[in-house]
Amino acid sequence: MGIDRRELLIGLGSSAALLVMPWDRAKAAHDMELFAAARRDDRGSYSAALFSLEGGDVRSVELPERGHDIALRPGSTEWVAFARRPGRFGVAVPTDGRAPTWFNAKADRHFFGHGVFSADGKLLYTTENDYRNAQGMIGIRDATDGYKQIGEFSARGMEPHDVQLLPDGRTAVIANGGIKTHPDSGADELNLPDMKPSLVYVDLSTGDLLEEQRLATDLHQLSIRHLALAANDTVVFGCQYRGPEENTPPLLGFHRRGEQPVIVPTPDETQTALHNYIGSVTADADGGIVAASAPKGGLITYWDVSSRRFLGSCELNDGCGVAPTRHRASFLLTSGQGWLVETDVADAADKERRSSPYEWDNHAILVR
Repeated sequence: MGIDRRELLIGLGSSAALLVMPWDRAKAAHDMELFAAARRDDRGSYSAALFSLEGGDVRSVELPERGHDIALRPGSTEWVAFARRPGRFGVAVPTDGRAPTWFNAKADRHFFGHGVFSADGKLLYTTENDYRNAQGMIGIRDATDGYKQIGEFSARGMEPHDVQLLPDGRTAVIANGGIKTHPDSGADELNLPDMKPSLVYVDLSTGDLLEEQRLATDLHQLSIRHLALAANDTVVFGCQYRGPEENTPPLLGFHRRGEQPVIVPTPDETQTALHNYIGSVTADADGGIVAASAPKGGLITYWDVSSRRFLGSCELNDGCGVAPTRHRASFLLTSGQGWLVETDVADAADKERRSSPYEWDNHAILVR
């Protein structure tokens, strides 16, 4: 399946529609695709929202600081928004009118902005930084009791940024970025010469390490950041390079348990244009195609999972959030410049862009 980059170009002149029209909420709840994402408005206020492209917000919640990712609770449309590093808040938002439930990291912890529920929706696992001891932790919270923290276990690495639950419902995969940070040092990254990123699998019932994968020595500054679960139990991981700027290593990897990770480059011109930064990854409805965003380069890249092959890219300025739609090879793309784009991988140029009054943050999810 070859896709020419020019055919995927999303034109800057596409028509726009503001998401402020009146709509039937009951119809939207049953018939429309619903997404969730964090964002900022033109006053500088932060929020997270459940919304549809056709009708706008179903429900939104104001956030005290910038948000990051959203986790969906299985068996419901309740979703949780997390603070961006080094924030300490999380909020669970039901869609039946009940008040949101707020929770916080411990005093000596902060969130990395991601989390995942247990298969039955009773527990929430959060990626956290124990910055006093310079180690990554996975917090465990009881979603049936106000999201109270009931335990934690080691992430088996530094800077556990993202976490996903494998289809077996018992195993979590963790993307350990390997970078040491501390709230007192702001955005400074304190160990770049000797950082050690890793991809690890743990037993959620015990916290035991099941498998650990590290990259080749010459790629030790390739921080593993974001994860997507794709077809055939394939874990797709997106990276951000912290080495010399003139280097342009491949940034997207594929892994199945018991095998070696495979990191796949794009063509040279595109590889340079990614600016050593993948911002988000997600698989489509069938799990056969992955979208990976490169917001610093203004590109969304597409990949075939079975062949581990680069398919092409489309342009979207400051485009970072990627979410599957209900349809194969189709994605919602969100931009920090306010754009919302529903695109088919094979025919992106014909899709309409919608303008919104928000700067969308790094991630988006399909709720239903």
